[in-house]
Formats: sequence, structure tokens, C-alpha cells
Amino acid sequence: MTMQETGSDPQWLSFRRALEAAIGVPLGQYKEPQMKRRLGSLMTRRGISSWTAFSRAIATDPKLLDEVRDTLTINVSEFFRQPERFRELETRWFPQLLKERRSLKIWSAGCSIGCEPYTIAMILDRIDPQGRHSILATDVDMPILSRAKDGAGYLPSEVRSVPPDYLKRYFIHEDGTYRVVDEIRRKVTFRRHDLLKDPYPSDLDLIACRNVVIYFTDEAKAHIYAGFSKALRPGGVLFVGGSEMIMRSGEIGLKTAGVNLYQRAA
Repeated sequence: MTMQETGSDPQWLSFRRALEAAIGVPLGQYKEPQMKRRLGSLMTRRGISSWTAFSRAIATDPKLLDEVRDTLTINVSEFFRQPERFRELETRWFPQLLKERRSLKIWSAGCSIGCEPYTIAMILDRIDPQGRHSILATDVDMPILSRAKDGAGYLPSEVRSVPPDYLKRYFIHEDGTYRVVDEIRRKVTFRRHDLLKDPYPSDLDLIACRNVVIYFTDEAKAHIYAGFSKALRPGGVLFVGGSEMIMRSGEIGLKTAGVNLYQRAA
């Protein structure tokens, strides 16, 4: 039994294991109180009386399982989320990184439905159309990863922050949803990866991991951020989410480089 399971009621533990099996995502790294609060609210809305009944429900109701994913923010994403941060990548950081290395190595960790790595691929295509950059996108959730690879079915709410010229150039509007053009899809390599168990890539120019670890335990966060620091080359940049902050970043070799940005010390 893990430290986080200690003191938990048997019904909850049984439900959590059933949920992990259903979505293929280990939940031990998530803070238990937040998980219980969010899922408890969903139970109330759905009129589900217990964790045991919840286990039975997710086994027979795919729509409920999708709602659980959304509740845990596992697959909530959009293109150009916080547009001003991506503009800073476009106007400052990518030009700087490209001066230092001709072909960039980029990792979108916890890529969800693919919005983040595709956004990065679009920006690089705009500022360096002849560039041959490596963009790796990973997630632990195989069904979500499969959707990301397809690059299709994006809702209007998921493209709401895309600049009009990007929307026209890089998306195809079909049946009320949006599809990323094949030219951009081919620039991203998708792969399953568990941030707590699997080895990290190395010699990276940029890691984007946004709104992925905000509900993780402090122990899990420390492991992930230390791994990111080691994975970056000296001068490489870590791009995190709007509400995320790395405490004592200097202890793991990172310095603050701007809003939601950290840089590996040279």
C-alpha cells in the first residue's frame, strides 16, 4: 500500500483502482483530497450513491468515463492556451534558441489531445518553414494519445485562441469541427510516456508541460521537475502552465526566465 493509500476507505481504493484500469492512467500521483472532491461533485450531479456504485457505472457508461476524464482535467486542452505566452515563444525564445542550434529538440510532456505540440509545430513552421525540428509529444493515456495523433475533431472552443491567419493556414473546417492539416501532423511524433516511471529524453531545447502536474503530490512534482531540468540542455527552456510555479527552482538547476518560463543554467 502506498503512502497516499494509507487511511483511505476500502470503497475509495477499489474505485480508484477500477478507474485506473479503465482510463489507463496511474492516479497515485494525484492529490487524493482534490480527486475525491472533484469526483464527489460529479457523483452528486449524477445521483450516484457510493464509490462502489461509481465503479459499476464507469464500467458500463463510456460517456460517464469521458466526464470523469474531464473532471480530473486529464484531457482538457486548447490551441494557443494563454496566447500571450505563445507569442513570447514566437517572438523571443524560438529566435534565440535557433541562433544557438539549427534544429531544435522539443518535448510536449502530457500532451493530452495534441493542441500544445501542434501549436508549437505551427509557430515553428511560420518562423522557420525549412527547419527540420524534432517535436516529441507524450501522454500516459493511450485513447487520448490516439485522438491526438488523428489531429481531428477539435471543437470551436478548442481553437478559440488560434490567431485568424493560423486558423486559415493550418486547419480544415469540417462538420462543425476542425482538423489540423497533414503538413503539421507529420511534424509531431506521439508516444506513450509515464512521467513518474519512464526515462526522460535528453539534450532538449524546450520542454512544454502545462497544466499537467498542478494536482500532483509535492513528491511527484519534485521528481518531474528535477527530471525536466536534467533533460534540458544548458540554456534550454521549460514552459509551464499559468498557475504553476517551481519552488526553489535554483536547487535543481533552473532559473526564472519569464512568466511561466524557466531556463536551465548554463
